[in-house]
Amino acid sequence: MKKQTPKRSLQSGKVTSTDVAKAAGCSQASVSKVLNNQGQVSEHLRRKVLEQACRLNYDWRRDKLRRLAVILPAAWQIRPDNYVAALLNALVYVLYQRNIQVEFVPTNDLERLRSRAIDGGISIAIEPGLTAAWFAKFQLPLVRINANPVFDPPDSLLAHVNMDSAKSIRLLLEKLYSLGHRHILLLAPEPMEIEQRRARYQGFFDYLKSHRVHHPEKNCIFDMRSNSFEQNLALLKQAVSNGATALIAVDEGAARDALNLIEKLKLNVPKRISVVSWEQKNVLPYFKPPITGMAMDYTQLSEAAVDLLAALCRGESVSDVYFPFQLIERESVGPVFRRKTGSRLTERILSILGEGPETRVDLAAALDLKPYCGYFNRAVRELLNEKRIVYRKTETPDRKRILALVPDF
Repeated sequence: MKKQTPKRSLQSGKVTSTDVAKAAGCSQASVSKVLNNQGQVSEHLRRKVLEQACRLNYDWRRDKLRRLAVILPAAWQIRPDNYVAALLNALVYVLYQRNIQVEFVPTNDLERLRSRAIDGGISIAIEPGLTAAWFAKFQLPLVRINANPVFDPPDSLLAHVNMDSAKSIRLLLEKLYSLGHRHILLLAPEPMEIEQRRARYQGFFDYLKSHRVHHPEKNCIFDMRSNSFEQNLALLKQAVSNGATALIAVDEGAARDALNLIEKLKLNVPKRISVVSWEQKNVLPYFKPPITGMAMDYTQLSEAAVDLLAALCRGESVSDVYFPFQLIERESVGPVFRRKTGSRLTERILSILGEGPETRVDLAAALDLKPYCGYFNRAVRELLNEKRIVYRKTETPDRKRILALVPDF
């Protein structure tokens, strides 16, 4: 049984700004300047006023969220065109629209906030240790965006806003299944991405297992960026020969790499193979053809985070919020590929076997096909599943396996 964390109170008592001024040894006007983050106050006095306000449990926040800290990840994680930049841009827009003041601080410099009057914090950093570092310094609400809640102990001043990767992959697979796709590939460029997107991969495995795919890991191409182009080409060619009709890329880079391989194999998208990708940079519409994408709504995430923080500041109990990725349908997804001549091939196989059993190699040679090509494989597998043909063993010493018609067919 989980230990219940005592709920902290955010309700102010009868302490006034005059009491804070007396405790800090300054004027009430100085207290007002500090609590409104105005200038003309020394850093020493600013820190002393805030320390006394916290010691006396003086709540300057009132009922409206007025100012907060936005906690940024490490500098190397911020690039002009990545997820962090897009989320930060949306969050700043939401705060501006709501007339909320903001203090920006990197994860490793929370100490700077001790000299600032804030109502709480919103973190777009995903480092597991951030929550403990925050509550070690502040007794203020914290909302984390897209951080794994598993690493954070429950707390009445903590909430999460996350994308629901497991639900999103199920929705995507249901869409592909509705179009007839049964052999679907998942492209995993780097081992680090597998760890970061564990819920996404687990959702993929669970869905395939629920549809009687016993080894779903065989539907993945791992370490694409560690492999040579020729190795990836061979892997995709083999997968397509085994019946793959759709692939899911974890990001735009993987989608680009996949399209290069598909072009080399001269496969038509989406007639021969469908392609879906998670997107962050809004580049998928400019691929040829435009790629169907799974996208997060950064503004939706930001608005939910601000709403949660405001509720926590009012002393309300809240629950974590989860959003599915949005499926943006473009031209890269279509119905499952089916050869129009498939029935003719099965009829030709039945016709040849009507004259007597044949080994797989001899049967393929009679059809002018390779014995293990995907086209021939699918036709033989279809007839075996329908129990129209069976494998038998010859009575010769080598006991070769041969294909034969089912008796009385």
